[in-house]
Amino acid sequence: MGKKKIIGYLVLGVMLFVLAVSLQGCAGAEEDGQEGTNDYLTALDMETDISAIYTLEYQEDIEKQIEALKEENSYTLEDPLVIADPYGTNTTGLYVFFTSDTAAKASYTVSADGYEPFGEELYGDYTTEHEYLLIGMIPDTVNTITLTLQDEEGETAGTLELEYDAPSLAGSEENTQLEVKEGESGKELSDGLYTMLGNRTDEDNEETDFILLYDNYGTLRTEIPIKSYRACNILFGDDEIYFSASANELVAMDRLGRITEIYTLGDYQLHHDYIFGSREDFLVLATEEGKDTEEDRILSVDMESGEVTEIIDLADPFGDYLNTLDMEDGDEEPFDWIHINSIRLIDDDSIIISSRETSTIIKIEDIYTEPEVSYLIGSSQFWEESGYDDLVLEQEGEFSLNAGQHCVEYEESEELKEGQYYLYFYNNNNTVSSTRDYDYSEDEGYNGTYSGTDGVISYYDKYLVDEEAGTFALEERIPVTYSGYVSSVQQMGGNLLVDSGSAFTAVEFDQNFDEIQTLVGTGDTWWCRVFKYDYKGFWFN
Repeated sequence: MGKKKIIGYLVLGVMLFVLAVSLQGCAGAEEDGQEGTNDYLTALDMETDISAIYTLEYQEDIEKQIEALKEENSYTLEDPLVIADPYGTNTTGLYVFFTSDTAAKASYTVSADGYEPFGEELYGDYTTEHEYLLIGMIPDTVNTITLTLQDEEGETAGTLELEYDAPSLAGSEENTQLEVKEGESGKELSDGLYTMLGNRTDEDNEETDFILLYDNYGTLRTEIPIKSYRACNILFGDDEIYFSASANELVAMDRLGRITEIYTLGDYQLHHDYIFGSREDFLVLATEEGKDTEEDRILSVDMESGEVTEIIDLADPFGDYLNTLDMEDGDEEPFDWIHINSIRLIDDDSIIISSRETSTIIKIEDIYTEPEVSYLIGSSQFWEESGYDDLVLEQEGEFSLNAGQHCVEYEESEELKEGQYYLYFYNNNNTVSSTRDYDYSEDEGYNGTYSGTDGVISYYDKYLVDEEAGTFALEERIPVTYSGYVSSVQQMGGNLLVDSGSAFTAVEFDQNFDEIQTLVGTGDTWWCRVFKYDYKGFWFN
């Protein structure tokens, strides 16, 4: 087994990686009983400024440097090319390249004193050329990485052991380990990495932010720095993932950590959410700069050309409602009259959006051509005499309505009738309307709600929507730790993940809604959303 020790140095803004290598019984050398030492220096002209990192010029320059290095030598498992975080998008990650004589798949494990091991099979089929980004290393710690090749007969085709003294995080060292509280379920956790999105309380911040990925033990396994604002979502394409790197940019990142595309929104600032559309585009919730209102536009961003098109200004379908509100002249802040915080595509041209400011879930049809509001799920009393009364679905059963909800998700089922489906979401249970003088305490649709950041109970809610009958009913409700703002929910097979963002708690429940475990964070920021992804088809098989 080969054993290498990797040490990284930061010198005057240029990252130099000294790979001090001690080969002991490495593959063929082990058979011959030979020992060898090979000290070499791999140096890339690398930036540390986050604004420079998130440019295609920088990313392409790094790629050219790596390609030049690959041409210089014949790298093997015994003598691989190893570079620490070359693209600046994975603080503790390692780029590895080598070739093998026989076609093989690669897997690896990471071990560090005081932490549970981490391991995965790396993405790809049997091949003789191997190029990977390894994640999972613990910052400020010596990590032992064991990389194993397996041939098509299932036999071990070679192993390599790396010792890597990983660098400090770019963010807070407090992010390295979360508190984990075991629940009473006893059921298994789902596979994957908890992905924390959004760590700032100020939505307009210009500070570097981070996407943080944690294993089932609450241990940080990678940190992805972004320019500012927050990443609101991660979208998985065929070969790349997509996320927001600032309030004005969406980016594509490949499996090696290279930024391959940057989509700039021009005169718009994104907020809260973005998804794939049906026309090879992104659908993005946005604010148009310089306007009197905010968080009320929906954009289509062409994935090939990058062209940005505003397809919906909610002031058009909801103009009659907007005109009833008091927009004071001279107000320095844009008027946040509807505050859209999530979007889901339910067919080729219909969407479900969530309006926090009106505590209403909204369906809009014909989004690319002639957008039209199909229905509203909210308080009939709130919308009374608004001109939108006939669009409010009828509530079946007695329950307190959704209030300030986030992260509305769409779910179909073969067991349901035509026109029926489920919507599930995080019900913040927060009755706040900052742009309308409305007394929720007088609204018969609500009871046991709160107003603002102080409260006791929020909910995971699941509605059965019947468009044919024009009704909605409460199917499931689970009380969770209160979070007046932000937060998310995600169904993962039989398990359910609920993030109470402002309370820094993420709970994974089993199929009976019994708690398996809770992750708890600290600090003066929040987890805007927490999703769990297995990253299979991207980093892993």
